[in-house]
Amino acid sequence: MVELKVPMMKQVNLQFDVVVCGGGMAGFCAAMAAARSGARTLLIHDRPVLGGNASSEVRVTIHGAGCHHYGMRETGIIGEAMSAERRTNHLLPIENGWTNSVHDLALYDMVQREPNLELTLNTSIYDVQLEQGGWGSQQMAVWPEANVDRGYYLRPCCHDGNRILAVRARVANAETDLLVYGKQFIDCTGDALVAHLAGCEWRMGSESREETGEVHAVSKASGDTMGNSIHIRCIDTGKPAPFELPEWAIQYEDAAFFLRTRAQAK
Repeated sequence: MVELKVPMMKQVNLQFDVVVCGGGMAGFCAAMAAARSGARTLLIHDRPVLGGNASSEVRVTIHGAGCHHYGMRETGIIGEAMSAERRTNHLLPIENGWTNSVHDLALYDMVQREPNLELTLNTSIYDVQLEQGGWGSQQMAVWPEANVDRGYYLRPCCHDGNRILAVRARVANAETDLLVYGKQFIDCTGDALVAHLAGCEWRMGSESREETGEVHAVSKASGDTMGNSIHIRCIDTGKPAPFELPEWAIQYEDAAFFLRTRAQAK
């Protein structure tokens, strides 16, 4: 019989002033701002490139007030990142042409230039250590479930006055487990994973117009959220290039479906 020895995960403990969880544009800006303010900062991201939805992986461009308009521009860290990208990317800034690997590298370069900022990519956070109650994943069994009393999903705060001592993360391709302690944690994970594990209140769905005062909000609250999007980029090949619909694709051949969906949202 051959005895197989499974290598153990390497355990590494780290300590920072500020720990930013999530390297999308929100986390990128938060980490840069914290580091420039003098705080020793760690930025944890679960993908190989920075930018989140604005990275070359997803390619949803930054559409703020500027959006490459000749009469206005983004300012602050976002503006700095967009300017850095334009200096090295010579594709025309139209549609999604500029969101490519050059954009990813511009963000990465800015992070690497900050002396107070460290970065770990391909790193997935999976638990939090709480000041009271141990690990968040263990406490979730006794915390209340989300309710729909207001029409949307609402998970109430599970405790009062507790704080996060550390987050636990895994660098799978390096077989390394990180236990990262910090004085301040900023959750920019997109799906609020850290806040959820810490027992913070969260809500999911569509609020009503009466609750928010937003004129474009739906009249009745619901658990509806934004649906999926398909990103298509067209290139002129100079010759016919027929599109073949995948066998698994859902077809909406009745246009009335979209009218009914819009009516239900109102």
